[in-house]
Amino acid sequence: MRFPRSRLLLQVGHQVVRCKEIHYDADLPSASVIIIFTNEAWTPLIRTIWSVLTRSPSRFLKEIVLVDDFSDRDVLIFLDSHCEANEKWMEPLLQRIKESRSAVVVPIIDVIDDKTLEYYNGNGRYFQVGGFTWSGHFTWIEISDAEQKRRGSPVGATRSPTMAGGLFAIERNYFWEVGSYDNGMDVWGGENLEMSFRVWMCGGTLETIPCSRVGHIFRSFHPYTFPGNKDTHGLNTARLAETWMDEYKRLFYLYRPELQNADWGDISERKDLRNRLQCKSFKWYLTNIYPEKYILDEDVIAFGRLRNNATKPDICLDNLQRNEKSAYDMGLYNCHTFVASSQFVSMSKNGELRREDVCAEVPVFSAQAVEKVRMVRCHGQRGNQEWLLAKTGHIIHKATNKCLDRGDKQAMDDVFVTTCANTRTQQWWFDHYLPVSSY
Repeated sequence: MRFPRSRLLLQVGHQVVRCKEIHYDADLPSASVIIIFTNEAWTPLIRTIWSVLTRSPSRFLKEIVLVDDFSDRDVLIFLDSHCEANEKWMEPLLQRIKESRSAVVVPIIDVIDDKTLEYYNGNGRYFQVGGFTWSGHFTWIEISDAEQKRRGSPVGATRSPTMAGGLFAIERNYFWEVGSYDNGMDVWGGENLEMSFRVWMCGGTLETIPCSRVGHIFRSFHPYTFPGNKDTHGLNTARLAETWMDEYKRLFYLYRPELQNADWGDISERKDLRNRLQCKSFKWYLTNIYPEKYILDEDVIAFGRLRNNATKPDICLDNLQRNEKSAYDMGLYNCHTFVASSQFVSMSKNGELRREDVCAEVPVFSAQAVEKVRMVRCHGQRGNQEWLLAKTGHIIHKATNKCLDRGDKQAMDDVFVTTCANTRTQQWWFDHYLPVSSY
């Protein structure tokens, strides 16, 4: 949705006014700003340092540590090396940590163009918080309605299930108490989700502070190499799955089955840490911190491969490796002998024929007898995304009363809906069905 420039300026102005009305204590804890960089270009690195120096009150900024050091200051602030601190960025972070030493806080992250280095302020009021995918990647999500109400104010501290990882502040002693970083992780990847799960499960909080803003260059490539061409993101994420995700690690391995028996190192020290801190379960985390997260094999009526056996070999719904960041047509492919992530589909309790974040829909009003099935972001409003699962194996689009059909289509073709009929090409079977009492 696009807003007129005048409206955006009003929103920005409103946000600025609200933040300017907040008064911060004069005796806030001091901070060490730690900037970690690898093969960073000089221009963004100098920009990061200069913005921290010029936009941080000298009485709070005790030092800037480049690369690595053991600080003896009260608060550690980690920044990527390609950032720009905005005006009055530090005080809101320090104030919140003063109020709660177990709060790990992050600023709103604005975008710095990776080509022109132009700083974009966003629209003022709107921002997102962190989530994750079952494949082990960080993602941005909307603030839930419950959290909108809980925080009480548009500039109030806003709880976030995860953080991006490159920009956060934490009380120095608490950083070590809660386990610092996992020393068994290599180079890059996974550390942000590991810390996010650990903080929440072990008694802390993770919060976005709307009145703190820091610009960040989001690059489309990695400026560094990985030793031995190892998949450090995958191996690091497997470590966190084994340590923190309990039985839900099964959903990570659904996407990364090759990592289940990989060498992701010794996690006994992290297990001991979890026991020592008496951390809660990952089920607790999902229920209490991220209840909006769709659980692929729990929030469902049926799940697994969706198979049609009108001809041999059996054909299954398959995303055909299409990019799920944008809408795409759902395809067909010969059923794999195992449940591959590309063929995993579920029927949710809300009647959605869906994958993790995308749902099947067809136009409600159309003169076409045959319509392709589009996979788009789930909206949760039923309507054109609501389906019915019949005992005959028919999957019926409720709004149009049309049935999922493969017709004479083969592997690499797209599935469609058409008038319901007594034909085997419209009979589909999931791998697993949950008992009626469970939903």
